[in-house]
Amino acid sequence: MNDEKKNRLKNRWSVFRENHSIGFVLLAVIVFNIIFIGLSALLISFLPENDDRSVFELIKLAFTLMVNPSGRYVYSDATLSLYLTTIVVLLGMISLTGGTVGLITSFIQNILQRSANSESVLKMKDHIVVLNYNNKVPSMIVDYCFDDMDSTYVVILSNSDKRQVLDDIGNMYKSKGSTKKFKNIIVRNGDPMSEIDLDKINIKDAQTVLVMTPKELTEDSKIHDKDFYLSKLFMFINWYLQTAKKKNSQEVPNLVVETSNGNMEQLVETYNIDEECTDSVFVNYNQIMGYLIAITSVMPSLYGVLQQLFSFEGVELYISEPEEGKDVEYDLMYNQSVIPLYDMDDKRIYVAEDEDEIGRRTKDIDSVKKIIEQYQNPEKIIVPNCTFEKQEIIIVGINEKLPYILDNLIGFKQKYENEGLHVILASTADEEDTLKSYYEDEHYAPILMPDKFSYIRVNDIFNPMPELGEATKEKAETIVFLSEDNVADECTDAKPLIYWTDLRAAFRQNDKVDVMVEILDSANKNIIQAKNKDQTLVSDDFLGHLYAQLGKNPQRLAVLIDMITAVGDDDEDADPNAEAEPDAGDFLCLKVGTLLGAKEKMEFKSKRELIMSIYWMTGGLVLPLGLIKQFGDDEQALAYIFARTNGGKDGLDNANLLNMTDDDNKNDSEVIEVYPEDELVFFLKTPEE
Repeated sequence: MNDEKKNRLKNRWSVFRENHSIGFVLLAVIVFNIIFIGLSALLISFLPENDDRSVFELIKLAFTLMVNPSGRYVYSDATLSLYLTTIVVLLGMISLTGGTVGLITSFIQNILQRSANSESVLKMKDHIVVLNYNNKVPSMIVDYCFDDMDSTYVVILSNSDKRQVLDDIGNMYKSKGSTKKFKNIIVRNGDPMSEIDLDKINIKDAQTVLVMTPKELTEDSKIHDKDFYLSKLFMFINWYLQTAKKKNSQEVPNLVVETSNGNMEQLVETYNIDEECTDSVFVNYNQIMGYLIAITSVMPSLYGVLQQLFSFEGVELYISEPEEGKDVEYDLMYNQSVIPLYDMDDKRIYVAEDEDEIGRRTKDIDSVKKIIEQYQNPEKIIVPNCTFEKQEIIIVGINEKLPYILDNLIGFKQKYENEGLHVILASTADEEDTLKSYYEDEHYAPILMPDKFSYIRVNDIFNPMPELGEATKEKAETIVFLSEDNVADECTDAKPLIYWTDLRAAFRQNDKVDVMVEILDSANKNIIQAKNKDQTLVSDDFLGHLYAQLGKNPQRLAVLIDMITAVGDDDEDADPNAEAEPDAGDFLCLKVGTLLGAKEKMEFKSKRELIMSIYWMTGGLVLPLGLIKQFGDDEQALAYIFARTNGGKDGLDNANLLNMTDDDNKNDSEVIEVYPEDELVFFLKTPEE
């Protein structure tokens, strides 16, 4: 048995012992008695009167003798018989007497108590450890239902009540309607700052350690207390793992730290922790969600695509070593079931539904060669037109994501020369000073245009119509309602939902406006879905999916940030002589008519032909990944190039696009029909200098 299978068995046994302690004790009692009966049968097999008896008969005689020594067993006059049968009777007395039952009962109570108090030591390896607990953890756990569950094991250590954590996870299964449940999970109540508690979960042998922002420290904690706590916890965990590394000369796990700003990276740099540090990845969740909200405000359909791409349900991004000497275009031509995107250092980024599909080649590339020959003429190359249709964006509310939203929109505006793209900020009167500060800051002038447009001050949040109503109807093409930071749990998402409720009638008069409501708690998503089809951006859900991915491979964070970011490197302290990191490209979604100038429908015999045709007709700049087909005035269904539907796999050469919605919308024709109004999901490569 190889090491991987041994570790898997150890992990499974640890989960069973922790979560099913009564079953574990019952199994131990049964095994204990079986051993005694087997030993007794072995002893009486040495007696001459039992030479011709079968194993079954010996077991039956041994059990009878243990239970009732004066019963039907016929004793021999031999001295050996006296000794051996006496030992068997004693074994029966030890196994079945009241004293032994009492001892076992005490043993059971001790195990149950140790399990309840999280005192037992876990013999696990290559597991994922989550330190602290917040609302993103349940989404992360549910996402692992769609991964290889036999090789994934999660241990949560936090000060939160164990029963409450398990109830939250159970409610998340229910809200998502998941028929699967991830059972390889252990929830421990303890202190992440305690060496004893860390030793008990065997953190030094983990695959990845995720340090989460605590849900709450104390009822009167200040906002920055969490940053102080995380900084202290990070330094402690780093010290703990480095000490273990020096003692045992072993590799330490990856460390993923959730932060709300860039202070943690600055801390590491200031104190030179990185010289001894583990491979640490810092997840600034406000930055990631800010960048995500920015691009989805310009391309609303992209949010659903990214949510699926960074979840184990469907297709994922994988990082793998490419075949030596084979570039991305070779991989694209010969790979049967995955799409290679670009190279990052010595690795290659792939889109696939299964990592095992990477490297499986097809020999049938005659159709690909014909496509290449057709578009080898430079005069046939189409220059992609990346002009975003959304120009007028109103952002209602202020939170810590807003600076990142504006930064990314500035980057997109400059990168794709969308001169008309601008934002109008709106918020309540108590935040007017903050609104002014954004409009007075020259950094945000390219997107806010303070000389042409002003911010909107809402005097009464329960009656925003006088200020926001007319602006929404006349100017907005996209309106985004932002969540409010740092409010009590019972008030989470209240502010954007109040805005949205009162303004719903106003912006519904403009059928071209896209409405997006950012919420933190996924439980509040139903409030919006019950009313209409406005898009909800659930921060906890998306980040939960992301953390599930990072638990497997922290390098995927760099891929995500690269794909959703158009912000340039404006670090004043950066070395001017240093070679800049190349921008691989962006993940975009545009109408086919806008992107390719198509005025009539295009037909493709297979997905391979669709991918390769558009790739070569744009000179290798546009790499199609999916298609959003229009199925009516009020509904649209997302159809991926790759999709997992009811457990089945969709090969690259399969002509049918598999939708993420009802089967009634499926395109069952033998060819893929692409209309100018359909939206193409694609990776736009940055042209080489």
